[in-house]
Formats: sequence, C-alpha cells, structure tokens
Amino acid sequence: MKEATLDLVKERKLTGILPKHLAYLVRVYLLGMLGFMIFRGILLIQEFHQLHFLPTDEGIWLVFKAFLMGFRFDTVVMGYLLTLPFLLLMLDALAGWNSKLLYRIVFGLVMLGVVATLFIHATDLPFFHHFYTRLSTSVMISADKGDSGSMLSGMIIQEWRYMWPLIPFFILSWLFYKQNKSLLRNILFKHGEGSVSSNVKWFVVFGALIFFGIWGRFSFQSHLVASTAYSSDYGFINMLGLNPAFTFTQSYVSSKTDAKNVRLMGDGEAVRNMQQYLNIPSAQEFNSPIARQVSFADTLASRPNVVLVIMESMSASKMGRYGNPNHLTPFMDSLATQSLAFDSVFTAGIHTFAGVYATLFSHPVVKRKHPLERVVPMSGIASTLKGYDYSTIYFTTHDKGFDNVNAFLTANDFDQIVSKDDYPPDRILSALGVPDDYLYEHAVGDLDRLSKKGNPFFAAIMTGSDHGPFIIPKYFKPKHEDPIIGVVEYVDWSVRKFLKMASQKPWFDNTIFVFVADHGSSLDKRYDMPLSYLHSPLIFYAPQLLGAPQSLNQLGSQVDVFPTIMGMLKLPYVNNTFGIDLFREQRPFACAYADDKFAVLNSEYMYVARDNGVTSLYRYRTGDVKDYSDSLPELTQQMKIYGESVFQTTQWLRHNGKQAPQ
Repeated sequence: MKEATLDLVKERKLTGILPKHLAYLVRVYLLGMLGFMIFRGILLIQEFHQLHFLPTDEGIWLVFKAFLMGFRFDTVVMGYLLTLPFLLLMLDALAGWNSKLLYRIVFGLVMLGVVATLFIHATDLPFFHHFYTRLSTSVMISADKGDSGSMLSGMIIQEWRYMWPLIPFFILSWLFYKQNKSLLRNILFKHGEGSVSSNVKWFVVFGALIFFGIWGRFSFQSHLVASTAYSSDYGFINMLGLNPAFTFTQSYVSSKTDAKNVRLMGDGEAVRNMQQYLNIPSAQEFNSPIARQVSFADTLASRPNVVLVIMESMSASKMGRYGNPNHLTPFMDSLATQSLAFDSVFTAGIHTFAGVYATLFSHPVVKRKHPLERVVPMSGIASTLKGYDYSTIYFTTHDKGFDNVNAFLTANDFDQIVSKDDYPPDRILSALGVPDDYLYEHAVGDLDRLSKKGNPFFAAIMTGSDHGPFIIPKYFKPKHEDPIIGVVEYVDWSVRKFLKMASQKPWFDNTIFVFVADHGSSLDKRYDMPLSYLHSPLIFYAPQLLGAPQSLNQLGSQVDVFPTIMGMLKLPYVNNTFGIDLFREQRPFACAYADDKFAVLNSEYMYVARDNGVTSLYRYRTGDVKDYSDSLPELTQQMKIYGESVFQTTQWLRHNGKQAPQ
C-alpha cells in the first residue's frame, strides 16, 4: 500500500508526499484561482480608462496591490467551493473506500461550483460597467416583477455588451472541464492509500488551511470582509480587488437577514429628525408625522396642464451645459436657457424604478428594495391632481408590466397607462418598445384628445431610447458612430420634435413641461458612487406661464419635483412627502441609494456610506478623491445622521401605512 502511494506521487510528479485526494484538490484550487485572475484581468482591460485617475508614479503598484487583494478574496471563494469535496474525499480516504462513484460526485460538485462562479464573474463584467459596483443581488431586483423576465432577456439578447462575457466564460468552463476530467482520471481513479494516521494528519493540516483560506487571514481576531479591499482613495482599485462571487453572496445573505427591515437608527429618532429637517411641528394634525398643509396667498386664473418627462439615463454629464464637449444635446442646452433650470439636482437612486417612484411620489427608495413591487396607496402627484379634476396618464415605451408599473400606478390614480400594446407593431424596434420620437408623437395625439374633454391633464412620459440595446431609428443619422453616444443626439432631437409638435396644439400655451432624468449614467467614475449617475438636469419650460428664464443653483433632489410643480400650480394640498418646493424652501442635503451604498450631498461634499462599513467624505465639486471624513468630522456626522434619518423614516412610513394621502 505504501509503495502504491509512493508510485502515485512519483507518477504525478507532485512535490512533497500529498495523497491523491489532496493532490486533486490542490490542482482544482490552482485552476479556479487562474480562472478568477483571468476575469480580473479582463475587468482591468474593460475599465482601463479608469486608470487615468491614478497618480502616474504609483498606478502600477496600486493595480498590483489590487491583484494581491484579489488573491485573498479568490481564496475565500475557492475555500467555500472545496469544503464539501474535501470532506467527502477525506472520508473516502479514512474509510479506505476508493469509491469511483464518490469521486464522480466530487467531480460534479467541483464542476458545478467553479462553473457557477465563473458565470458570476462573466455577469459581473457588464454589471460593473453599467453600475460601477461589483455584482450583488440587485441584479435580480427587476427580474421577477411582472413580465420583466421576457423583456430583460430580450434586452440582453439585443445588446452585445451583455453577451460578449459569455465567450471567456464558455472557454474557461470548457478548459476547466477538460482539466478536471483529466485530474479525475489520472489522480483520483489511481489506486493508492495512505495510513490512517497519515490521512488524519493531512485532514488536520488541510482542514486548517481551508479554514484559514475561508477566514481570509491567519488570525482569529476578524475574518476577511469586503471593507478590507478599501485600502486606497481610488474606487476602481478598491473594487478591482473584490471577487464578485464574494460580493454577490454577501449581498444575498444581507438581503435575507434584513429582508424586512434596515436598521440605520431608531424609528422614533429618525422621524423626529425628519420633522426638524422639514420644519414640521411635533404636534401633528395628520396621520403621518411628515405631512404638512401647503397653501398659497394667490391662485392662477386657470389650471395649467403638466407634462412631466422622465428621461432614461439623461445624466447632466451628457449635456454641453454641464461640460460635455461632444455637442450631443444642442436643443436641450438651448431649452435650459429659455426655462427655469436647476443645475444642482440629484436623483434618488440609480435604477429606473427608483426614478419613477421618487419623481411621482417624492419618496426615496431604501436598500435593495423595489418600491413598486407591492401596491400601496401613496400621496403622489397623480392622486393630488385628481382632486382638482385633472386627467392623469402615464406613457412608457415598453411593456407596462415591467417593474410592476401598471399595477402600482393604476392603484395610485393614473387613469391610463399607455404602453407597448397600444403602439403599431411596425414601430416597435426592440425589447424596449418604440423609440422616443414615436413615443412623443403618440403622446401628443393622446394629449390632444384629453384636452378636448375640458379638464386639465397631467401626463408622465417615461422615455427609453437611451438604454441598451441603443436602437437608433434609421431615419435619424447621428454625427457619432458609437450608438451609445449617437443615441444621445437622437434623444435630444426627439425632444425638439416633441416640443415642436406640441407647440402647434391649442393646449401648449397653458402647459408646463418638466424634464428630469430617471437616473444618470456612470460616465465619470472618479468615485464608486459616480456623480454622473446622480446629477440630473431639471428643466421647467412654459414660456407663457413661468416668466423670465433663470438658472438656479440651489441644491435639489428628484423628490422635489412634485412639490415644486404644485407650487407652480398654486394649488393647496397636503404634502406628505420628503420633497420641498425649490422656489420657496431650502434643503440641507440630498440623498441617493445605490443598492449597496447611499450618498448624501450638499453643494460641495458627498458623503458615501457603504454596506461593508466603509464611509467616505469627498469634495466632489473639485473632483478630489481624498477622504475628508477625518478632517471634517462634524459635517460627516451631520450628513450621516441626515441620510440614516431619511431612509429609516421612509421605511417606517411605508411599513405603518403613513405614506397614503392624508
């Protein structure tokens, strides 16, 4: 038996005296680590342009440190994957079975674990490029809402950016399969047993190695956590060191442990803080502690129509007004100079459902929660204007079941949802439905019919063209060949066409047009909470109603759109929201949630609190990546308390049914 063992070791040319079970696991570990490192290299190449933020004298060293950090996180993942195979193989060794059936089971477990993890790495590549964060369960937020699955699969099929990572995935999976099969045949299927005492010794040694590999360090004080990777001032470097299987699993566990609640602070403390921020007396006449009566000294002679356009991915960074050098939005740049334009407005999140929810109902979203998933009554703009006999209508380019929009908005006083089923089949160009210019054209026709009923109307229009797969109609020829850039030109042209069509209608002069983004795009990735994802234009256009154009720089949030519109209409109402009228009130901070982190902004600084416990304070106005939290502890604490109060109060109101009309 001893001679057979020595012959096996000699045959495989393994260093040392490893028994075949452990020789197999070591080879699998090395193969898995190689696959993970290759995907990290692909991510580095994909995001290579982010390296220009690094100082030239230490950029290479920072990347090297990120790969070293990645080795630690990759080892944690491989440790988990190999734990069950290790136990099964050591049981076989101690029992002396040499069971080929058990070896095949181990082979299958290893294949399933490694291939699934490689698939997570492949999924992470487009996810990271789009959201600028490593993979988390937020990738599944929309996948199970209404008819979202078929629509999402359609978008993925039509968008090469989502598909190309499957190439390295299939190649690496095939290579791993071939190598794993070779290891099964040439190592595990070879006979050879060690003594019981020898196997016990190896069980203890390798068991300890796997334990410390999972633990992430040779210390019992604390295990490896995601925050360990945040060792530099550069977001990309910190995230490069993470393993997406690690972050995905961590977010999944977190989503289960706090599935019902987030615990940022006490509910009572949060509500009291919000009352102070909103200047609401603690003695309340309403059911909700943040509800307040809003009235006006005078009224308008007529009730204007309102057309609220929520523009897909329209980051302020795409507009020449905010510094984009590519002249993509000449019309919107010009429109802003003819309007009341707010230049320091930030969205409530990074997903469309967050933008729709925050814009129409003036409530923030909370940590990986889909606010439209469960239908609840909300004190929103549609229900408020319905009280003044407004007709209400919502337009979308695609399936109305996506993100549960149809059920949620219908239950909250939208009279009609116009969607993919209402458009001619020949105008539907992709899984996202019709292009923007046809959406506007169709909307003008419907609004024309509504106006003839004699009542004012409120219309919300959710555009879609500036989202993958970026289909530009053939009748529009952009100057830029890259469709991701050219589609912004098309979006701008579509807005021009829309207002030109509307201007020929009798209801135009008595209509307020509002333009805001649902969220931005991760264009400037200086921070792991990209400003370009949050900074949105906010334009109020009504040349016959709003007086002289103005450029306004006070801090604003997407949740302020509804109260600001009500202020323009001068219609008394109960404001049971987190929003303020930007023409009559001032806000200290604006907040945004991005799945695994939230941001709080003032006019100069951005505070970022991550789920992994790392917090930072950046001077975003100057693009400084230095963390100022230690040098400005008072401001850091103020912004922390504000953000936690907003999100904790949001959750409490919803759980207790206090967000409904008062």
